[in-house]
Amino acid sequence: MSSRLELPTAGAACETPQDAESARKRGVLLINLGTPDRPDVPAVRRYLREFLSDPAVIRLPRGMGWLNRPLGRWIAQFRAPRSAAMYSKIWGETESPLLTITQDQATSLEELLPRGWRVFYAMRYGRPGILETLRRIDASDIEELVVVPMYPQYSDPTTGTALRLVYKYLKTENPRVHVTTRNTWFDDQGYISAQAKLLQEYAASHGLNPDNTYLLFSTHGLPTSYVKAGDPYPQHIARTVGLVASRLGWPEDRMSLAFQSRFGPVEWMQPYTDEVLTELSESGEKRVLICPISFTVDCLETLEEIDIQYRTLVEKAGSELFLCPALNTYGPFMSALKTLVLRGPRPMRGQVPKVRTTESSSGDPTPGDDLDALVMVGASLKGRLNGSAGPNLAYSADTALRRVKRSQCEVPGLLQSIKEQSGIKEAWLWNTCRRFEFFGWVGGDASSKQRKAAVAKIREHLFQDAESAGVNVNVLYGKDAWHHLLRTAAGLNSSLPGERDVLEQMQVAHRLASCAGTSGVWTKRLLDRVVTTERTLRKSTDWKQFDADYAYAALSGLVRDGAIDLASSRIAIVGGSTTSLGVIRMLTERLDVSPRQLTLIYRGHKGGNIKQLRQAIGNGRRVRVQSYGEKGVLDTIAGADLVLFGLDCEEPVLTATDLDGLRDLTERPLRVVDFNVFGSTAGLEKVDGVTLHNAKWLEQRVVAFAEHRCQTEAFRQAVDEAESWIVEQADATGEDSSDKCNGKTNHNTHADRSRRVETRSVTRERSLS
Repeated sequence: MSSRLELPTAGAACETPQDAESARKRGVLLINLGTPDRPDVPAVRRYLREFLSDPAVIRLPRGMGWLNRPLGRWIAQFRAPRSAAMYSKIWGETESPLLTITQDQATSLEELLPRGWRVFYAMRYGRPGILETLRRIDASDIEELVVVPMYPQYSDPTTGTALRLVYKYLKTENPRVHVTTRNTWFDDQGYISAQAKLLQEYAASHGLNPDNTYLLFSTHGLPTSYVKAGDPYPQHIARTVGLVASRLGWPEDRMSLAFQSRFGPVEWMQPYTDEVLTELSESGEKRVLICPISFTVDCLETLEEIDIQYRTLVEKAGSELFLCPALNTYGPFMSALKTLVLRGPRPMRGQVPKVRTTESSSGDPTPGDDLDALVMVGASLKGRLNGSAGPNLAYSADTALRRVKRSQCEVPGLLQSIKEQSGIKEAWLWNTCRRFEFFGWVGGDASSKQRKAAVAKIREHLFQDAESAGVNVNVLYGKDAWHHLLRTAAGLNSSLPGERDVLEQMQVAHRLASCAGTSGVWTKRLLDRVVTTERTLRKSTDWKQFDADYAYAALSGLVRDGAIDLASSRIAIVGGSTTSLGVIRMLTERLDVSPRQLTLIYRGHKGGNIKQLRQAIGNGRRVRVQSYGEKGVLDTIAGADLVLFGLDCEEPVLTATDLDGLRDLTERPLRVVDFNVFGSTAGLEKVDGVTLHNAKWLEQRVVAFAEHRCQTEAFRQAVDEAESWIVEQADATGEDSSDKCNGKTNHNTHADRSRRVETRSVTRERSLS
């Protein structure tokens, strides 16, 4: 069956021909778990072999991965007859409900999207497969693709394994299509609203309310070993259930969360749905309403496990079971899916009621465990203060760091790959123009040998194929990693001491880790602690007098020298990054530029940065695009006197060819400021009438600004005070876990102790084009 939909679409009457032409090259790929071709034993056995042979589904101890395939085939041999009988009970006229409903979702979504969008679908297991569908998409005229795994809550055996196939395709087959993923949307406003509305409507239509019915949210379970290894699924599902429950107004004592679909001899997340149903019936509950909260499509787990197995269990006990359908093609959900594709997730904020569950194996850390198990592996440029008061580091040259640095769009896939293969619990990557540093957690009870093995895997992923020429890799454990993190957050490791941009960059790193599914309670608690500590530092010491703004340090000299006449300039800011946010704030708050002079060009509606950008630009013009190669971007640049690029992509978005015929640049010159270390432009330095200031030039201006500031005695005293304060905070966390993992206890002062810092020069041959 073809995964490509050839359906007529009705575009909005207000769309221009250019809009239609642009939209005609965009597509969506919906990914679900999969289904056998037929409900007979041979077909089900083939499907189960593929499913159960995936290392993400059945995790074996390290070094035993070679057993996955034979073990999966062996289990499939015995499970196939029972599973085939279950599929037979729900099978449609020609295919499984999951496949039929997924096709209907794709059709409905294509009808809702702007004219020219095309929607495809694929299955992780079975047909149509992900790789074959991606090949069909790449062979078509699609240039930009949005991949949406149909699992709102991230888990490695679902979203993780599906996206790994997508990333594998991108890495090995070098397609021309540009891919964007919607990795997690467990708290998306549209999704939450649709789920709550569907549940409300179903309950009302059946006369169900808290007085006569108990509400049970049932979701697919997960082995507790996966949870202890850092899978974020429990946190995601708890947040989803809490948000939906807050919309319903159902009393907390009349609802709870349980987990279904366990198999095998291992322990799974508890409580189990069947056991909860038995307890409810025995306690006198006569009506139970089940909401299959994590399922976007009705499938074997809802139609057979809940609606047949659990219904029989409840009715035998003398009670009634009501099953709310999955979201399927429910109108509000399809509208939410459309918004998710076009804008990205829109997370809901605020506290929600905690829905009861007896699950205790959450893998949450005990106080102090997160710092004991913390490890940092990375490379960075030398800061103005040289890090003399912090852990000993070896620094890299700018050109060397660029060889290993990744664009932000590569980070989620990189984090997922590292987590899968290194055995870490959670992780995030501080990926800026000055640092490429990985922070993660190896189990606090891990031996020194296990930690070194994990670090070796991390190093291999970050600096693979590197030999020896330029990049110095640092490894810090426990309190040393924490001390380094605090100094960096305070701006003490920057070329511009005191800069505040690093905190916003850290929040971006957190969001990318959340998208990758590698962020959880450990990451959130650590980063909240960093922010709180940094704020307290500024309030408690004279360091507060030396807040710094990178954009201001880079550009203030141009304004002061009269090179830029801001009062009469029309200014375009390209990119939705923290750099763009800093530029807008600098222009409007420190240089008195009117927001009406500004135009912000950005992609998507995703993440906290976009909200802050909207607030910063106020009544300035905003242009949302799907790609920075769109005609609207050039049209905006054509009308601008000053263009500032705050991007983090490896390919240039403005070339000398793009400027041909754009306007008479000799009569009305153009000044371009590019903060992107990869370079957002190409060939502009040779164009008459264009003045280009690239990232290297900007860094030189920042260094000069910092040198002038650092000459004062007040600054030197503030640095000494801040360093001492941070040392006290680092020492207050307890004994050095680097020594602890070797069975030692350290009684020396922080300044005197020998730190366990590993360095190695490495080089990564990597094209930046």
